[in-house]
Amino acid sequence: MEPEKVAQLVKQNDNDSRQALFEAYYRRTYAVAYNILRRRENAEDITQDAFIKAYQNLHQLQDETKFGAWLAVIASNLARNYLKREKKIYLTDDLSVIEGDRPSQNTEETVLRSLEIERVRKAIRTLPPEQYQVVILQYYHDLKVDEIAAILKIRSGTVKSRLFRARQKLATVLEPAGEATCQVSEGGDRERCPKNKK
Repeated sequence: MEPEKVAQLVKQNDNDSRQALFEAYYRRTYAVAYNILRRRENAEDITQDAFIKAYQNLHQLQDETKFGAWLAVIASNLARNYLKREKKIYLTDDLSVIEGDRPSQNTEETVLRSLEIERVRKAIRTLPPEQYQVVILQYYHDLKVDEIAAILKIRSGTVKSRLFRARQKLATVLEPAGEATCQVSEGGDRERCPKNKK
């Protein structure tokens, strides 16, 4: 859904608008909850609660175009609070619902992409909840550091620190044996690891 359309629906905040937002964001919000809870029934309940809480607090959303990311934060916080009561935290490797269906050009590309996604899923599964949250917001919701900080109500430096530690861990997990560890800055800006020269 286009950001302008999202902002319009948020501002209208009537039953039809809420239904449209629910249909547009249910799948990826459910994925965020399920990635933490790993239980379908609990994830469904948390997703419903997240929408209710979001609708009740729309006045707190400063940028209406970021409704999806804001909703994801609400869902992840509700899920984490639920698990704190359960005294256990789970992170699943099933991020396919967040990614959505992206058509591939051919079978070979499909296989290669699936293998790479599987590696990334397993790596993300190893992240602590706070790092997982900022990674999801930056790479799946395409938010900048200051936007993440505003939504999470934490300092930009804290976001950068969490992203830095997450990248370090992901680099270690994803790095093929024998290759040098990719260096990333602590500035919070996204970087690509340089390819090894033969």
